[in-house]
Amino acid sequence: MVRTIQAKGWLRTSGFGSATARFEIRFERDGAVGEVRSELTIIAEAKSAGRALLVTEAGRWISIRPTEMAGNVLRFKVLDDETTLARCFS
Repeated sequence: MVRTIQAKGWLRTSGFGSATARFEIRFERDGAVGEVRSELTIIAEAKSAGRALLVTEAGRWISIRPTEMAGNVLRFKVLDDETTLARCFS
């Protein structure tokens, strides 16, 4: 069974700052992947830069690599290992 986490927070980029976001992360066999919904300009900047951060409401940071963009939805792969990621939600 695949474990899924849904959260609110911010999508942060190095070039445009950050915007509020809702995201979902799925723990799969070969790592964690997910989708984030946020402002289109921040999503476009994250996709262009090839790297971004998700910041949880508790202030924990999750490094991501964008893989696909569709409107205001950005699909990504989590760069942090599963143990580090699990600590963000414990």
